[in-house]
Amino acid sequence: MTFHSRRLIHVGINYLTIPAPQVTHSSSLLFQQAVLANGLEFVRAENREKQLILTREVPSPLQIIVNVSGPEVGQIAIVAPHLKHSVEMFIKEAEASISAFTSVWSVPNRQIIKCDATIRELIETESQHAFQELWEKRLGQSAQALKVFGRQIRGGGLRFVMDPSPIENDPAQIDVKIESYLQDTSKIFVETQFNWPKASTPGAGEPFIAKNRINQVYNYISQEVHQFLSGA
Repeated sequence: MTFHSRRLIHVGINYLTIPAPQVTHSSSLLFQQAVLANGLEFVRAENREKQLILTREVPSPLQIIVNVSGPEVGQIAIVAPHLKHSVEMFIKEAEASISAFTSVWSVPNRQIIKCDATIRELIETESQHAFQELWEKRLGQSAQALKVFGRQIRGGGLRFVMDPSPIENDPAQIDVKIESYLQDTSKIFVETQFNWPKASTPGAGEPFIAKNRINQVYNYISQEVHQFLSGA
């Protein structure tokens, strides 16, 4: 693996909250104005029933989604589906989006009932087929063992699901996928998702914990996941 070649291709953070925001035509317009006031531009606004999606393509694609997902449950998700700038810049955009959300839908007893954050990245390998490097070099398996399938292996990978640790202050379930990237089989695709099931009450108008949680996922990839891939 050539870890210096790593390239982040997706970053996202998602919150489920109660009470749900009242997504109306007027509140949607107020949210769009608040997003602009917080320094974010967008080129398209999709205002559906109980849902608002703001989309931007440049300088880096970004989606801001406000949704009512249940009778009392709301959602705000900030996603960079094809990241073209740094994770630090995405964090600033996520915090600006959350600031706009809390200013428009300010409630005294908002509770976050779930949060998850996802990062996807690509890593160059030194093999023509990334799965070959993962299977033979990292796992120490024989190429002969794969012939039982009777076909050329185009791609494959691993998945690890880890339950929250009871000793953590902010416990999270971790889901890691490591597989060959089918669009370019010389690259390894890594997806890491943290899911924080513990409810929290940030208070009216206060930002949600975006920076710490995104950095937690990023650092876990940089340390634990890359350590596993290197075989250290």
